[in-house]
Amino acid sequence: MKKMSIKKLVVLALMIAIAVVVNIIESMIPIVPGTAFKIGFANIIILIVVYAYGVKEALVVGLIRIFIVGLLSPSGFGLTFMLSLMGGFFSLTMIVVFKIINKFSIVAVSVISAVMHVLGQIIAASFFLTDVVKFYAPIMLSLSIPAGILTGILAKRFLKISLGWFEEEKKV
Repeated sequence: MKKMSIKKLVVLALMIAIAVVVNIIESMIPIVPGTAFKIGFANIIILIVVYAYGVKEALVVGLIRIFIVGLLSPSGFGLTFMLSLMGGFFSLTMIVVFKIINKFSIVAVSVISAVMHVLGQIIAASFFLTDVVKFYAPIMLSLSIPAGILTGILAKRFLKISLGWFEEEKKV
């Protein structure tokens, strides 16, 4: 098994911390009144990690973020956590699949990820909130496309300006 460098470990820990903080701050700002819709800025971090390091690292960062936010959430591991976990699972799965296929741009992967995140949440919510889901599902799905475009563009831009930040240093 290949050892992870200290630099990579520190960068991934920072990415988790940034994703947690972004997720918490974003959850305090209502985008669509009466809904829990968020743009998904924490997903930018996952996209950066998958394109800078790889699939395994992105899965670890994504799942740890979801669990830490669940721990810090006032509702704990309740319904909100279940919706986040299911949405995150669908989203991360699609990021992994489309990164492995490697035929789509980061913006396209982001859009697919955003749509699948909402789809995962709709599936989870349908077990608890059937009437609400029927009303909000079309709104949430339609909003996920521009949100995915925005997060994909931001992730692409960040990767472009941070070229070299994620590379391992060569030993002399």
